[in-house]
Amino acid sequence: MTDARTQLEADVDALEGLPVFVAYNANVDAIVRVDEELESFLERPSDPGTALPSSPLESKRELAAAIAHTMAAGRGDEIAMADAFARTLEAELEPDSQQMGGQAGIMTNLLTALGTSPITYTYLVSERQLSMFERPDEVGYPTVEDGQVRYVPLPDAVNTDRTKINWVFEFRKGDDLFGVTAREDTRFIAASRPPEFDLSAGELDERVGQVGEVVDGALLAGYHNLTPDHVEDGYEETHRHAREVIRRLRSGGDVDVHIEYAVTHDDDLRESMYEWILPAANVVGADTHELTMLHDDAGIDAVAEPPSEATPFEPDEILDHYRMLEAVREELGVDCLQLHAMEYHLAVMESYHSPEALRRGLEFSAVNAAAKAAKGEITSPADLETGLEYEPSAMGRDAIELLADHLGETAEDGVLVTPTVAACPNRVVDDPAGTVGIGDIVSSSSFVLELAVANDRG
Repeated sequence: MTDARTQLEADVDALEGLPVFVAYNANVDAIVRVDEELESFLERPSDPGTALPSSPLESKRELAAAIAHTMAAGRGDEIAMADAFARTLEAELEPDSQQMGGQAGIMTNLLTALGTSPITYTYLVSERQLSMFERPDEVGYPTVEDGQVRYVPLPDAVNTDRTKINWVFEFRKGDDLFGVTAREDTRFIAASRPPEFDLSAGELDERVGQVGEVVDGALLAGYHNLTPDHVEDGYEETHRHAREVIRRLRSGGDVDVHIEYAVTHDDDLRESMYEWILPAANVVGADTHELTMLHDDAGIDAVAEPPSEATPFEPDEILDHYRMLEAVREELGVDCLQLHAMEYHLAVMESYHSPEALRRGLEFSAVNAAAKAAKGEITSPADLETGLEYEPSAMGRDAIELLADHLGETAEDGVLVTPTVAACPNRVVDDPAGTVGIGDIVSSSSFVLELAVANDRG
């Protein structure tokens, strides 16, 4: 059997130069630690921890209520801010640190660190945003000249002074805010929604098939960034346009599409994404909270009460996650649905890549997740060595063995591979350097390795 270090080297070699299209959302994450200083900046909610305020957030009191609710719930969350309030935070609050944010931005940085060749489109590229890309000269930005798509280095694509800034409020288990104690290590994101946001990319939308001719796959996200201010008559028209762009992208070649789901509390927006965007994917990635939302929005009763992050993990939760994944995948009609949970990674599929490609992708993503959690960033393949220092989760192994028994299969060393299911334990870091973006790291690293293995690159 190949040892983990040799396998990791082979995986990284397989990714060299892999062409991937990435869109749409990149921003700057302003990180703020939840502590007494932040509490003094905010305004006390009337009943901290009980109610989640409606979107968009418009005041310090509503922001405090959202953070406290997230701490009490024990799981990460995100709510959009009104643009005026976003500007208030920019003017009055000093972040503890800043980093790349937005799914497309986080994924692009990982892909360049791993040696792939991403083509990335995002609608706002300011000098401040540019500074968050680790290797901007290695990222192609698609432009259209005389009907032909050209690729310029990101430094040549700066097009605005405005930067989309998301505020990430991080806390550890046991931290307090207005008398509310955090159940777990996680974060709340107050997301900006600049009026400039647009899922339309002008001439590129008409010529995106040319991009499809030169890439093997696409990692797409950001569809949840729409607000009522961005559309005139509901979300459907904009999302239908975005779906047509995906179809044009595929018309240029055999392009697999991964769509990364994200939390939004706008019911109409989620409904539109579910109807028009997600079915256009080959594979959809989600965490446990997002899977519960998908399950509920689909009106499926695969399980009576989905597992909650607010209670201690029990291995048999994987059985409910499996049932939910199977039901949602069938309802959406996609080839594969992948879940990144704390203790394990789980995928259900039909006519997707080979089970071997899924296994390698999931195991590779566990190493990436551990490296990201332990170091806070991945800047080169050498950083992945840190991920190998963390053993696969024993609880994740137990959960997968339960699932294998349920399916009448056998899990080898905690890894389950069948024609329709793949699962592996995650590598859990007990004291993570940060929690933001780990799901994006999992999904993108898994997807690109699956592409590489499926295309006989390694």
